[in-house]
Amino acid sequence: MGLMYWQINDIWQGPTWATVEYGLKWKMGHYYVQHMYEPVYPLPILTPYLANTSDESARISLYVINEQSNPNSGLLTCSLYPLDSFTAKSTLQYPVQLNSTGVLRISELPYATVMKNAGCATSNQCVLRCFLNSTEEEMGQTLFFTQPKNYQLQQPNVRISSITKVSSTQFRITVTAERPALFVWLDTSINKSGYFSRNGFHMFESSRTVTYNLWEPTDDLTVQVMSLYDVTQV
Repeated sequence: MGLMYWQINDIWQGPTWATVEYGLKWKMGHYYVQHMYEPVYPLPILTPYLANTSDESARISLYVINEQSNPNSGLLTCSLYPLDSFTAKSTLQYPVQLNSTGVLRISELPYATVMKNAGCATSNQCVLRCFLNSTEEEMGQTLFFTQPKNYQLQQPNVRISSITKVSSTQFRITVTAERPALFVWLDTSINKSGYFSRNGFHMFESSRTVTYNLWEPTDDLTVQVMSLYDVTQV
């Protein structure tokens, strides 16, 4: 068994489903494809999909998908975050022991109770963030309880605070925000083609640093930033 997707690249310019453009620019989907192919992948699922917070039968199921043959262990941390603060409303942690490949079911939680205890009255007020071993650099997954367009977004004031040249083909970029920001997207001018270490990410912290790797050397770099909030204002 395996996992594949269609398609990686474009052989000519055009609006297609390829995740890498003709000029080698990575689309947001390509960063997520890179993400989902990690050998250990935490996965929260809401059943039924888009359930109402008053649905007593709805459940949040927590899984860890493991494709590593060697035994491994870690700590699964799942936090409910609002979209107006970097402080989690509630956090649950589970020790995880991975002894074989496959899908390990960690826990099943009553959706209505979880949301009520966290003070999330409606599905568009909070998101669930799950990470294995706690940090953004480790594998993580975000569970949206409703469609992203339905969330109560506030101006996150996302900014580029610094761009540092590491080498002629690599720059370090620090992004800041005043409140949580969904689908933060970094972009450069068309003649500065390359790829970011992370892009299209969610910021639930005030600062995030990523690197940009260019296909060709350059002396300077201009970077623009936007988030889902900016898209909703168009």
